[in-house]
Amino acid sequence: MDHNEVTIIGFVREIQDRGKSYRVGIAVGDEIYMVTLNEEGKNLLYEVGNKVEATGIISRTKDDVSRIMVNGYEVYEMN
Repeated sequence: MDHNEVTIIGFVREIQDRGKSYRVGIAVGDEIYMVTLNEEGKNLLYEVGNKVEATGIISRTKDDVSRIMVNGYEVYEMN
């Protein structure tokens, strides 16, 4: 598993996590990256629906779910 920092560009989406309190993910094409709720990840809760460029560390769970621990992000201006 590669733990290098990467940058992804996608839309922040609200994700229902098995009926628990909602979480967010970043949709990049057909792939959804579940956001780890560290400090930067929690800030993304306020960006649902916005396009962002997020930098962080991507991992994959044993259930084949993609996750990203966001270290920083920028919100794109929407026209």
